[in-house]
Amino acid sequence: MPLMSRKLHQGSGARHLGPLQHRPSARELAPGQARDARRLLGGARGAARLALGIATAALALGACSGGEARAPNPMRALDERRAIEVIRRAMAHEGTQPARGREVELTSGKKVRVDVGVQSRSYGVVYVTEEDAQALGAAIPPPNGRDEKLRIVRGGADGAIRLVLLYQQNYLYDDLVGESHERTTITAERELTRDVQDFITYARTQKFQ
Repeated sequence: MPLMSRKLHQGSGARHLGPLQHRPSARELAPGQARDARRLLGGARGAARLALGIATAALALGACSGGEARAPNPMRALDERRAIEVIRRAMAHEGTQPARGREVELTSGKKVRVDVGVQSRSYGVVYVTEEDAQALGAAIPPPNGRDEKLRIVRGGADGAIRLVLLYQQNYLYDDLVGESHERTTITAERELTRDVQDFITYARTQKFQ
């Protein structure tokens, strides 16, 4: 090799290593280089440990959650026949004598069927089914929420008749059993009983005739 070429080859400070050539170990590196190498190695190990921890936590969370969220159970409303039985019984427990149903004209002009009246009194209970709500339309107020006051409407020529509207859609239950049972018929009937008793108490407090 010519002298000039040999000097250029030997004088370049960078060491060009191919993919199969020997890499210097930490002992062969200068102190600063060895320290940097150890830091890089430690950082890589730390990142690996972090990734493993995240994966383990995700698996544990999936096991605790039991997989995908379960859809709500399909619900049914108390049928009218059963609801009337519950209403009559609730009235009797309040010391009032339930009376047979009758038809009353609301102050809005629409007629409504009173499912259970109160003996010798002008007030009563209307169990509003989905069909009733559709037929009456705007003649009655929309259903109350669970935390809202009961809907009371007036009827008769002078509006002296007070009727509480108990909407069927507020008394729901599911058909399932065991741990999958979310709302039983007993729960729905208790809620209906409570609302009837609340109305009777209110009617007495307000001295409804």
